[in-house]
Amino acid sequence: MRRKVLITGSEGHLGKALRAAFEAQGDVVTGVDIPGSGADCECDLDRWGVQLDTDILICNAKTNTWQSHHALAQRATSCIVNIGSIYGVLGNDPKLYEGTEVPPTPAWYAASKGAMVALTKWQSTNLAPVRSNCICPGGIFRGHSDNFNRRYAAKVPLGRMATEDDIVGPVLFLCSDAARYITGQVLMVDGGYSAL
Repeated sequence: MRRKVLITGSEGHLGKALRAAFEAQGDVVTGVDIPGSGADCECDLDRWGVQLDTDILICNAKTNTWQSHHALAQRATSCIVNIGSIYGVLGNDPKLYEGTEVPPTPAWYAASKGAMVALTKWQSTNLAPVRSNCICPGGIFRGHSDNFNRRYAAKVPLGRMATEDDIVGPVLFLCSDAARYITGQVLMVDGGYSAL
């Protein structure tokens, strides 16, 4: 059966990879994004013509308010996968960024991703039988300098930064029947970074 999938932040690097993966499975995908916004979404969903119900919701975009996220979550009838970050669970190491082109992770980013983890727990108990889980990726390689790439990889047991495909697989699993008894979980997809 073809599933209806709603992906927020669908025009970003990860959003595009997720969309392609679900479409390759034969799912019907609706992408929600604001052009040029760097992946954000608003509560006014009607302007996108999004259907009132969707089987699967992938929250890959930051939202301006928690109400925006909650409005989207009400549309899911099967499962929700929230895209968090290792920095929603772990503190960041400021020394990792010193002398590189990558700015340190700001406090607001860590706070918003931490809230995503907490919201996942809330959804899993309050929206059941809709399942809700959270993927927390480590750093994804997007043309970083050799200096930063080597420094980051040295902190990862698997020895490299992530790719979009590394994140897509776990998302597809959590949306599959193989994960039908998994809800309220936070899956660290970070090459072992959080195990150190």
